[in-house]
Amino acid sequence: MPPPGKLSATFERLKSEQRAAFIPFFAAGDPDLETTQDLLKAAAAGGADILEIGVPFSDPIADGPVIQAAFHRSLERGFQVAHAFDVVQRLRRIGFDTPLLCMVSYTLVYRRSMRTFLTLSKKAGYDGVIIPDLPAGYEGEASAMASELGLDLIFLIAPTTTRERRKLIIQRSRGFIYYVSVAGITGARSTLPEDLVLNVRGIKECTDTPVCVGFGIGQPEQAAAVAACADGVIVGSALVKKVAEAIARKLSGDALLEHVRPLLTQLAEATHRQRSI
Repeated sequence: MPPPGKLSATFERLKSEQRAAFIPFFAAGDPDLETTQDLLKAAAAGGADILEIGVPFSDPIADGPVIQAAFHRSLERGFQVAHAFDVVQRLRRIGFDTPLLCMVSYTLVYRRSMRTFLTLSKKAGYDGVIIPDLPAGYEGEASAMASELGLDLIFLIAPTTTRERRKLIIQRSRGFIYYVSVAGITGARSTLPEDLVLNVRGIKECTDTPVCVGFGIGQPEQAAAVAACADGVIVGSALVKKVAEAIARKLSGDALLEHVRPLLTQLAEATHRQRSI
């Protein structure tokens, strides 16, 4: 079995610093691949510990309207799955070292075959893959393939997941466990669920694998609250919405980055506050 990868090393470092990981999400190709690359570099420079790249798909399963719209814009401009590999390869060639995750619908994986997709992901420079519509226990040989390649295959736990299913997901997840804070689709919410802390604690009592929380987090105060109990904070829709605002204002290049950067910085700073519980 390959040695622990970048994700494990990152969480070990952050644990020693008593900090949670800040994990921003961006849609590949929105508004174009060059800007995606620049957004990822800006996020890393602004405090991101791990980066998640969403692969646009015409029929997303769990993505809310903000991310759906971003995927639509990207596809309209001619995005192809190969571009999700290209943007990462270009980053790795210039020495970009921040861990990268690929969030992708199973349909896109199936079209190429699991082994082919995972192999291409590893060659491109991804460190982990999240396939939200591939449940743990139904992934066939995917876990073994990912482990063989040195990729972390990450599974999701929802508030509605049964205790038995949680045990299986905990056993199968590598890198970290993705806890979905709300039952439903992605999108920033005004408040966090009341049972979030209790549920995260319950998972952490059963495993040493880091637990990261996504869905519904869009404000620095929410990021700080999640970071107090979890090992990582995943923010997608709030940042993708900032990109959409910039596009609507016809901003591009540095102007677009400057529109997104303040929220990135605020979320990173909130996430990196020392844990209180």
